[in-house]
Amino acid sequence: MSAAQVDGGTAPVPLRKWLWRSYLRSALIPLLVIELTFLAIYWASTAVVYRENVAAVGKISHDYLDDVARREATSIGNSLAGVGMVTTLFARQTRLALEGDYDPPASEKRRYARTDYGAFYTLYDNGGTASFHSGHVPAGPEQIEKVWRLAAVDPLMIDIKNTNPQVASLYVNTRESYNRIYPYFDVLDQYPKKMNIPEYNFYYEADGKNNPDRRQVWTDAYVDPAGHGWMVSSIAPVWMKDRLEAVVGIDVTLNTIIDRLLRLKLPWNAYAVLVGRDGRIIALPPQGEKDFKLSELTAHSYDEAVTGDTFKPEQFDIDLRSDTRALARAMAKGPEGSAELDLGGTQLASFATVPGPGWRLVVIAPAREIYRKAEVLRERTERVGYVMLAGLLLFYVVFLVLLYRRAQEMSVRVAAPLGTITALLGRIGAGEYRQKFAGSRVEELDDLGRELVSTGHQLGDAHDRIVEQDRLVSRALARQWQLHEEQVRFIRTMSHELRTPLAVIDSGAQIIDRKAESLAPADLRTRAVKLRGAVRQISDLLHRLVATTQIERDLAAVKTAPVAIAPLVEEIAREMVPAEHLHLNLGEHDGILPDAMIREAMPLALSLRAVLDNAVRYAPGPVAVGLEIAAGAAVVTIADSGAGIPADQLADVGKRFFRGSDAIGIAGAGLGVHLARTVVEHAGGDLTLVSDSGGTVVRITLPLTDGVDEGSAA
Repeated sequence: MSAAQVDGGTAPVPLRKWLWRSYLRSALIPLLVIELTFLAIYWASTAVVYRENVAAVGKISHDYLDDVARREATSIGNSLAGVGMVTTLFARQTRLALEGDYDPPASEKRRYARTDYGAFYTLYDNGGTASFHSGHVPAGPEQIEKVWRLAAVDPLMIDIKNTNPQVASLYVNTRESYNRIYPYFDVLDQYPKKMNIPEYNFYYEADGKNNPDRRQVWTDAYVDPAGHGWMVSSIAPVWMKDRLEAVVGIDVTLNTIIDRLLRLKLPWNAYAVLVGRDGRIIALPPQGEKDFKLSELTAHSYDEAVTGDTFKPEQFDIDLRSDTRALARAMAKGPEGSAELDLGGTQLASFATVPGPGWRLVVIAPAREIYRKAEVLRERTERVGYVMLAGLLLFYVVFLVLLYRRAQEMSVRVAAPLGTITALLGRIGAGEYRQKFAGSRVEELDDLGRELVSTGHQLGDAHDRIVEQDRLVSRALARQWQLHEEQVRFIRTMSHELRTPLAVIDSGAQIIDRKAESLAPADLRTRAVKLRGAVRQISDLLHRLVATTQIERDLAAVKTAPVAIAPLVEEIAREMVPAEHLHLNLGEHDGILPDAMIREAMPLALSLRAVLDNAVRYAPGPVAVGLEIAAGAAVVTIADSGAGIPADQLADVGKRFFRGSDAIGIAGAGLGVHLARTVVEHAGGDLTLVSDSGGTVVRITLPLTDGVDEGSAA
């Protein structure tokens, strides 16, 4: 009923005047009936508002939980995708090792011994892998030869473990029950005698029956027989001539996954649970343990060796539990969705599929927390109604006397705060989340205003977190793409560089095989020299890769010692460039130059050798080496007379494993300029590159020092 309708006119009137006229024109009983009717309408509208509020909050919370489940499932999938890609690379390198003829040094072979039941194992840790041929298949000469070949993947296993904090361990398992694992542990104490490895899920889940696509797959949670407790594994098969020769794996412990779930900041005391493909709970945070009445299995007692598959017990199976069966049925219908659970109270659950392993991330929130504010508001409005009824009956006569004054007060107390609250809601709806409310003299309106301000701040905080999470995800994706590009360049480089020597080895072996009886000893020696040369070429390439990684890792440990720059540049230039092609300009007539010193020799020596090596190999002809002092720094310039670097490739020069189109037929791994730039920048300098059709100019800039031994001073 509007003010205009009560007054009998058409024009609206102020709230104070309308109240005054309405009370004056009404008798006591009709007024009481009207007031009671207003109270009934108030209570009815409160109930309607409450239901609508609950419905709106329910929809918002469902949508939010669904979004969180999808977003976090995608985030976990992206994180695990990196482990999956590394597993695929690991499998490829293992196949190459099995196809090769790597022979480890004598120091490696001395670590091995046999048991009385035929196991072939490592005796002690030399910083590398542990090895265990269980004896289930007798370890004959052919099996021992595979052990030596697989020693070639030790550096890769060590690098993967040391560069990825998610990785607990890496291993290679063969069809003949041979296991090679890193980090090292005492295999005889941990593994059972004559262990049949193909009977374990971390092997058979990658075989032809369970994995016909022959790709990388994830296991569900199981107890690791190697002693690392409960974990999941990223595994990939190694096929050779249509036979599954081995399975490689990378282990991730359940503690790692649970820690990730605990880092999720969710409203309403919500938490996340990870469910495997078999419907069993993989990871459960402490809050979930209370609701599910379970104790998460993150450790395992190894009083006896694990002799077979050990999976999560049946109480972790959501399909077998009465309180989670609704969730299991919802999961059976699609990759994402929601359900209501009864875990000592109603719980809302939203789930989404984790890309890659196919697990389900379930976000669970208690309904009482979601609807708490709506319940509080309903209780307050009901109390207001009761207070209004009691006040009406008790102070009815006094109310008539003070009618005019009360009409004025109501106009001030209700109309003005409602206008302020309406404007506040409009600003929050427009995206201005952080607002202030000056307050009012009506407690409920004051509480409502503060609640709206608090809700606006919470929405603003949630918006900021979403923006920050999007930024972090974007950075992670960019870094993942960069790593992917480096991996692709590495695979291309290794494939190209290994193809020629492997072809030489294969061709020589075929000739020896076909003409063994007719070849003279001298001819055999000649071909053996070629084969050894090809092997040496491969070994040199691998040595350069390992050496580069070691140099980058040890840069921080280098001890400095000042060194004169001019003699060092001259010595390296004459060492690397033939005398007839070298043009030196070291500024011998400059009185300052002979005393110019840099902090240490290694950055300049290593980078200058790498650049000069490239100049000699890729641009045969004159090479000019110059030295000048400018602004407290030494600038070494190397200019060749080659055809230059194509403009579209210049920006990629210096990236790890990148090789330009002019590198075809020239040995190398794409690490020279990358390593040179790394050590120069670590020393506080800079390396720049300019190239055109007339040749390439490289400038190495290093800061000068006053000659004090900074390493000793420190």
